Amino acid sequence: MRLDLKKSLETPELTDRTRLLKIEIYLKVYVFVLILCGYLFLQFLGVISYLDLPRKAIVEGLLVFVGINAAYLLLLNRGIFVRRLYVPVALTDIVFFTVLIHFLGGADTPVLALVYVLPIPFYSILISPWSGYLVSIGSCLAYTVLCGLEASGLIAYYGSAPIQLEKMSIILFFLFFCFFSIAFYVGYFSDVLRRHQKALVEANREIEEQNLTLETRIAGRTRQLEEAKEKLEEYSRQLEKAYNEKSTQLEEVQKRLASELSELKLKYNYENIIGKSRPMQDVFRLMDKVTDFNVPILIEGESGTGKELVAKAVHYNGPRRDKAFITQNCSALTDTLLESELFGHVKGAFTGAAQERKGLFEEADRGTLFLDEIGDMSPGMQAKLLRAIQEGEVRPVGGEKVKRVDVRIISATNRNLQEAVKRGEFREDLYYRLNGVTIKLSPLRQRREDILLLVEHFLDLFAEETGMARKRVSQDAKKLLLSYRWPGNIRELENTIKNACVIAQQEEIQVEDFRYKPELFIAGGPSGEDRAEASPSREPRAGLYVKPLKEMEKEAIEQALRACNGKRKDASKLLDIPIRTLYEKMKRYQIR
Repeated sequence: MRLDLKKSLETPELTDRTRLLKIEIYLKVYVFVLILCGYLFLQFLGVISYLDLPRKAIVEGLLVFVGINAAYLLLLNRGIFVRRLYVPVALTDIVFFTVLIHFLGGADTPVLALVYVLPIPFYSILISPWSGYLVSIGSCLAYTVLCGLEASGLIAYYGSAPIQLEKMSIILFFLFFCFFSIAFYVGYFSDVLRRHQKALVEANREIEEQNLTLETRIAGRTRQLEEAKEKLEEYSRQLEKAYNEKSTQLEEVQKRLASELSELKLKYNYENIIGKSRPMQDVFRLMDKVTDFNVPILIEGESGTGKELVAKAVHYNGPRRDKAFITQNCSALTDTLLESELFGHVKGAFTGAAQERKGLFEEADRGTLFLDEIGDMSPGMQAKLLRAIQEGEVRPVGGEKVKRVDVRIISATNRNLQEAVKRGEFREDLYYRLNGVTIKLSPLRQRREDILLLVEHFLDLFAEETGMARKRVSQDAKKLLLSYRWPGNIRELENTIKNACVIAQQEEIQVEDFRYKPELFIAGGPSGEDRAEASPSREPRAGLYVKPLKEMEKEAIEQALRACNGKRKDASKLLDIPIRTLYEKMKRYQIR
């Protein structure tokens, strides 16, 4: 592997030198052939017939010279002894040039000595200026020896007398100067060119290495880019997949929201306000008249009669159905907090106001604001509310600028506002602002024909919410429910039915499943009106056993826990009691 590498590195240089050596040999052969042809042509013309030259020796010598150089060419073509041929070729040139000078003109014709110039540039280029110097020295020595041999008479001379010794030094000086100048300049420039060529080769090699490095880097970068491209394509596919999934989910959410909105509108439709009694029919007819108008509505009725349900039905069936419906209980907050809730506040208006906040009037703009328990509002807040309703604008707490609002006011109360106005507890001007139309909801005891309808409705709701089988109510249990006064109205009836569904062990709710609500069993005759005024000390109905309240509560808690699979939070919601109260009762009754 090392020899091949070395050969591959040296081959270009040897090829160039071999080519130059071939050119030198061809050129000499060409010159000698021209000399031979010229000699024969001049002899044919009789120009040199007077010269006594050994024609046979000259022709034979030229043929030998040509043959030797042909052998050199054969060796060069086959690549044999290429480096070792430089010296034999040089010696052959010097010997044959000396012989040629001797036969053609003798030492007295120094102009012919210029034929020594022919090989000097080639050797200066082939090897170095020193090789040219050596050939120059060899040529001068050969010419000197020729001159000495002719002058001494050891060899015969042709054409002219031997060179005079006094001219010898001058001729040798000029020949030596000429040969050395040629060898120097040619060798120097060839050496410069060789160094530059070597530098160029090194530079090309460095460039190739750098190109190879760059190609490697580019290939690495290309692979990285391709990998990054593949990753990006994978991420793009994942993003597209996620986008499609999210789009599908969004479409499902939109459909679900549309469905829920439809259900919400349906939920607060008149059909979902349960009641077929005359008072409820009057309420429906009045709602039909006022729903499409933006007049303020005052809803009066006891707690639990469904005032908020009526307000929502009016809103979602009216022209503002697509806007906000905001609810606020006026009795649940102090005046300061209620003012901030209704009108909003600016940053720093009071302690804890870390940022600006919109009021409910702004949030309900172009919608409906439902004010529950309006009768419990203080006189100061009544005045501020009156101004907001009259002017149609609100000023946030701590602010200076007023904001225009367009809000439909629906208020509700469980008090008699007319009596409150007479007693000076409620502003008369605010009362008339709120009382554009009054809707009065009768208590459940005054519309008993709606009780069983509501019972069936709550049974359906419980089955839908819990996923349990829908239960029925026995006839005795229905009589029991109809005989009760229901002071808590619809809300109390709903909680009673839910608790009975939890406690009931069978598909049909029996009378004993209401045992946790002892007030249902208070005697007083069939009339709920009479029973409401009955004293608690009166005897229970004959043939009816009433358990102690402690046992009823314990059973109710155990039934609720079983129905909720031991989840105490759900059981507390089912029993409509706080979770803390449930824990206390479980600890008291030793329920685990």
